[in-house]
Amino acid sequence: MRPLTALALTLSLAAGPAVGRDRLSGHIACAGGDTMAPLVLRWGKAFHARHPGVTVAVDPNAKLAADGFRALLAGQADCVTFVREPFPSEEPAFQARFGHPSLLVPVAGGSFATRGGTHAIAVYVNAANPIRGLTLAQLDAAFSSAPRGGAAKPAVTWGDLGLTGAWADRPLRLYGMLAHRASGDPPGVVNFVQRRVLQGGPFRADVAEQVDRPGEQALAAIVRKVAEDPDGLGYSGFGYAAAGARAVPIAETAQGPYVPGSPQTVADGRYPLSRRIYIMVDHTPGQPLPATLSAFLRYALSPAGQAAIGADPEGFLPLTPTEAAEARKLLP
Repeated sequence: MRPLTALALTLSLAAGPAVGRDRLSGHIACAGGDTMAPLVLRWGKAFHARHPGVTVAVDPNAKLAADGFRALLAGQADCVTFVREPFPSEEPAFQARFGHPSLLVPVAGGSFATRGGTHAIAVYVNAANPIRGLTLAQLDAAFSSAPRGGAAKPAVTWGDLGLTGAWADRPLRLYGMLAHRASGDPPGVVNFVQRRVLQGGPFRADVAEQVDRPGEQALAAIVRKVAEDPDGLGYSGFGYAAAGARAVPIAETAQGPYVPGSPQTVADGRYPLSRRIYIMVDHTPGQPLPATLSAFLRYALSPAGQAAIGADPEGFLPLTPTEAAEARKLLP
């Protein structure tokens, strides 16, 4: 995550006009991914203007969602800003601490192509490759050693992914990121691909894993490798596009539609590998959320809260009205 610019991380604002007979008061402590801090602060400022008895703080020392998650477990935060999906290790840790599942609420869409941010995932093939598009099941067959999307076995040739003629017997060569970091958890991009595409299944051992190097990020290296390899297939971001490689349209199923990634298809959620950002809170099933926290989350998911996302420097996108309505249903 990129470091925050110098901005006030705790909102202690002069009281403004209350809305109606407002009785909300209290303090909301948030911690987690620092790329969400400007958005949460923007929401907090507007929420404070409506509810002068409430302040919202963002922990300046938390840079990653993992930092915020540890703070939540320790009772030092009311909400975690997740710029990725939870790691496989986190939900069991949450349940061991609190005795019930977490409440994970999508509050915005990831960006289309912000480098280094929470962006949609692009799937690249070499520019010479004639394939017109790929389904999620085909990607699962390509990248997983034990496909869960319906394929009988892993794909090893381009013919296994539907190409014929001279391409049918050409080997499939895969490029990706490190499947696990030293912590044991995957990078956020890998975690998303594993959850969304591989349905939690394992990656193949023969994926050529790229790492960050001076002057080149791993996601850029993946696209470069695909551009150099006519048989290459890799996942990255649209912001890393390069000559010699092209991003292919993606379909949920073989029935289509095959949707190309674009600012519009990511914003409206049609592109299957669009991403979300979240807020996690501790909520005991059958019990109400604290009124102040519930009202803050409802504000974030309101039309006014979603409209505030348009100015975000990370390029986060508002949820569609349908997505926002579904997210509000998650709130007790």
